[in-house]
Amino acid sequence: MKNIFLLLAILCLIAIPIYSQEDTTAVDISTAAVEDSTAEEEILETVVDPVFAAIALGDACKESWDHAGAAEAYLQALELDSTSYEAAWKAGREVTEVANKLPKDMKDEKEAKFAKAVALCEHAIALNPDGWEGHFEQSVALGRLALFRGKKEKIKLSKRIKEEVDKAIELNPEADLAYHVLGRWHQNIANLSGFEKFFANTFLGDLPPATNEESASAFLRAVEIDPAHIEHHLELARTYKYMGEKELARQYLQNVLDLPAIDEDDAEFKKEAEELLEKLD
Repeated sequence: MKNIFLLLAILCLIAIPIYSQEDTTAVDISTAAVEDSTAEEEILETVVDPVFAAIALGDACKESWDHAGAAEAYLQALELDSTSYEAAWKAGREVTEVANKLPKDMKDEKEAKFAKAVALCEHAIALNPDGWEGHFEQSVALGRLALFRGKKEKIKLSKRIKEEVDKAIELNPEADLAYHVLGRWHQNIANLSGFEKFFANTFLGDLPPATNEESASAFLRAVEIDPAHIEHHLELARTYKYMGEKELARQYLQNVLDLPAIDEDDAEFKKEAEELLEKLD
């Protein structure tokens, strides 16, 4: 119900007439903004376009961290227009977030939603293979889904994650979150146990090469692009800890504590940084 009211508010903000303080005559936004009737009709079509409205609603929900509401809105947009690349990758992103927020004991539902997110991202990529967002969100969804699969499938999925995040970076070299995923990929693969690496290389073929040095390089690039993103600093510190670089790890953990909390999970990241700092001492 609150989403309906929010949608109405968005539409009102878009379509409401503007009144002068000195004149009560309404001035139509579309006629004030354009001179020829063709452009005016295009704007009016945009105002009442239900796909546009649903995506706008999803964006508003996402900004307030209402992931369930955002997912519902983007899925509605996709139902209205199955060819909407924007609706597809955004739906994939928000379904991933919804699944991630579910309690740990809801394992089956979490796994099902991650699988749905993967399917949505695959659809987005099919619609626009050159869109970096679809490849990036696919790498995230696959990474989450891999947590619920056995060792053999985890390794297969890890190869797909690497392919998707590499493609996202190729398409958008300024995508800090893609570098973050790349850093996590190297971090996870480089620190597999000896048995896990043996299993992977024996039964599934060689894994792509992964090192903590490449992990640190990716996280440093992410920090360079967006130094205010707390999780970049946290994971860079974790990689330095794996490398035995305690002073560098301490430096970036302190960054986590010093930076202002902006994103939804920043408070939790700060708590984690405090715990890691205590273990370094």
